[in-house]
Amino acid sequence: AWEVYVDVLVLTSGGNLLDSVSLALCAALLDTKLPSVQVLEAMEEGEVVQLSVDDRPEMGQPFPITRLPLCVTVAQIGQRFLFDVTSEEELTSDALLCVVVDAQSEEALGIHQLGRGLFEMGALPEMLLRCRAAGAALFKQLQKEIADKDVKMT
Repeated sequence: AWEVYVDVLVLTSGGNLLDSVSLALCAALLDTKLPSVQVLEAMEEGEVVQLSVDDRPEMGQPFPITRLPLCVTVAQIGQRFLFDVTSEEELTSDALLCVVVDAQSEEALGIHQLGRGLFEMGALPEMLLRCRAAGAALFKQLQKEIADKDVKMT
């Protein structure tokens, strides 16, 4: 089994940081190939078990992904709700809500309120639907970009 840790270094942000980082992480995982690893059994007693690793990209296996979390942030400004906000819009928002959506199943995985303010709870069911749709649209575009990149590389 593979275990992956990710560190992100943000050089600049124009707003919507969590959404951008989650999209970049999903792109990286979708493009990741794991090396082919085989265990070579010991032939004689006392001999150490060895691993054979084939790290050629064409022999690699796609990273096994069970869920693909994408953050979709919603800003409430007055009675309006905005997606894909700039840093200025984030600063002037009454409340920010980050909804984590599984890009593959469109299931809402989590909700987190960012910063101060109170998000209008009556609007939550509609926001969840819109966030799920936004996550699906982002994932579709991401798949297209990755496919286009693969075509250009061949």
